[in-house]
Amino acid sequence: MEFTVKQPALLKELEILQGVVERKNTVPILANVLISATAEGLELMGTDLQVSVRSRSQVSVKAHGAVCVSAKKLFEIVRLLPDKDIVLRTDAENWLSVVCERSRFRVMGLAREDFPTLPSPEKSTRVKIPGPIFRKLVERVLFAVTSDDARFALNGALLILKDKSIALVASDGHRLAHVTDALDARGPSEEERVLIPRKALSEIARIAGDLKEDVFYCRKENHLFFEIGSCLLTSRVLEGTFPNFEKVIPVGNDKIVEFERQELMTALTRVSVLANERSRAIRFAVKDGTAEISSKNPEMGDASEVIPIDYREAEIEIGFNAKYLLDFLAVTGTARVKIELKDDATQGVLRPAGEESGSYTYVVMPMRL
Repeated sequence: MEFTVKQPALLKELEILQGVVERKNTVPILANVLISATAEGLELMGTDLQVSVRSRSQVSVKAHGAVCVSAKKLFEIVRLLPDKDIVLRTDAENWLSVVCERSRFRVMGLAREDFPTLPSPEKSTRVKIPGPIFRKLVERVLFAVTSDDARFALNGALLILKDKSIALVASDGHRLAHVTDALDARGPSEEERVLIPRKALSEIARIAGDLKEDVFYCRKENHLFFEIGSCLLTSRVLEGTFPNFEKVIPVGNDKIVEFERQELMTALTRVSVLANERSRAIRFAVKDGTAEISSKNPEMGDASEVIPIDYREAEIEIGFNAKYLLDFLAVTGTARVKIELKDDATQGVLRPAGEESGSYTYVVMPMRL
């Protein structure tokens, strides 16, 4: 195998694979990237057997072939090389030479036969999703996915596809994020619900970046496929049944408080400095014309801040985890947000104010203070 590639192009492709390759070294081959040079160009593959990424790019191929090499070491080498042409070639014993101007490296490789076979979508029916829409959906729910591996069904987000609409739902048992958007292209004829693992969602958000192209999604048996530009991300379906999230969203929260998003975020950030470091608990005290946000920590002290608001309903006090509120405010993007409350024992509902109000719902369990 021998081919020539520009340093920035190869670095970009290798960077995409870093989040996918297995780092625990339980199966050594999974720490490698499979490099294949064919008449169609360069193809790089990485996998941890749960999530896989395959990327393709056009390069000048002199000799066809393939080899597996350490994804981390190759990335470190290429990152340190100048913005010039790089020549990569292999010998009969699977050693990979990397040559760039006066620099030369030899990296021990493995035979391509040792690398696992990755699934392919083949001719499965695909659903077209605009890249900016899909990225926004992922960003607005990813932070709510649980990090507790014991809660298996919550280790990902629920994707709901209907004709002309898409939705993502995620929860960690203390909060729930539900976001929807319209699709110009036709979706499946029947509603499709599938659980996407947290790692796959993270990689989708990372690969998509500032993507303006469409994302093509399809499912084949127990695998999900997301074609993003020149990359194909494959993920196993997360097994389990996602809870009935519709029942978690409260009805009758008639006490509605509207804030300037940035003003609320700044106040929460300041007040939470003295909140309990474990619970991050803060108190909302809403009454005629003001909302007081406060925290109290017997070991550190207390803090409070008052925000003028347009509110004339009954007084209410309720406790929340400040981090949960800040996570929502960081991704909402609208100038104003609203909080819908009922009493101190009922979940609070946060939404963007204005036109996006019905498309993004964030539910937070209250805390006893």
